[in-house]
Amino acid sequence: MGTDMTPADVHRMNTLIADLRPKERLRVLDIGANPLIEGDVSYKPLLDHGHAEVFGFEPQEDALAALNDRKSAHETYLPHALGDGTSKTLHLNQQGGFTSIFPADEDSARYLGFVKGMTEKGTIKIKTRKLDSLKEVPTVDFLKIDVQGSEKAILEHGKQKLSNAIALQTEVRMFPLYRGEPRYGELEAEIVAQGFEFLRFASMKHVSLARRHRGRIRRHDFAQAVDGDAFFVRDLRIVDSFTDEQLKKLAIIGDAIMGLFDVTLYALDILVERSVITEDVINRYFDNIPKQRLR
Repeated sequence: MGTDMTPADVHRMNTLIADLRPKERLRVLDIGANPLIEGDVSYKPLLDHGHAEVFGFEPQEDALAALNDRKSAHETYLPHALGDGTSKTLHLNQQGGFTSIFPADEDSARYLGFVKGMTEKGTIKIKTRKLDSLKEVPTVDFLKIDVQGSEKAILEHGKQKLSNAIALQTEVRMFPLYRGEPRYGELEAEIVAQGFEFLRFASMKHVSLARRHRGRIRRHDFAQAVDGDAFFVRDLRIVDSFTDEQLKKLAIIGDAIMGLFDVTLYALDILVERSVITEDVINRYFDNIPKQRLR
């Protein structure tokens, strides 16, 4: 859902939050918040309507300046490069979205047709900081992370900040772009070790193997998966251990960020069982779901 929200979607989100009355805004941690590459982010409707507080990281000066120029009172952006606390070499490639602490895999770049964008134009030395060492950042409810291969190292050193998080959205690499970057299975293992389970893919980018003919076939039929975004949620098998506030935040994230009514209704049902809300909240929520999305 996120930035694709219609006015009706915004009304549903606002009504849901008014009904749930969470004690505080949703705390969002955005690592790799570069607006010059990404465009609008999945949590933007929550931020725009005063329902989210964002803590972001962007070490590239031009991107950080762009973030600070347009930020609201509920946004804080820090210039740190996150990781394991050691110094790294940052590989600057022709296309900014390919900048990484890992060098480009030339064979992958040729195979995928990314040679131009992944050609290195320079390197710089950077000092990384451990997420858990930063006192400016509180524990958060939702993480969005996209850092070209550094996700696993950042998560390994961010367990405390994520200890109460209910969900995360991370870039996942299905085909290696860089030499030495952790594979998808390694990243997932770290996420699972911190108490989350895979929910679903939010997006997936594919490229055509038959590049000479790609203009003649549908993008939907391109074969090679490269990378995308995936949603993970705190293990719902132990939902009885969730606090009421965590369930409220799961309901809000399910609707406003994920666009998954099923997730929201799952959380609402448990809140009804706990007598935190009444069935009227669920009835109002159904009234605000577009009719074409219902049977």
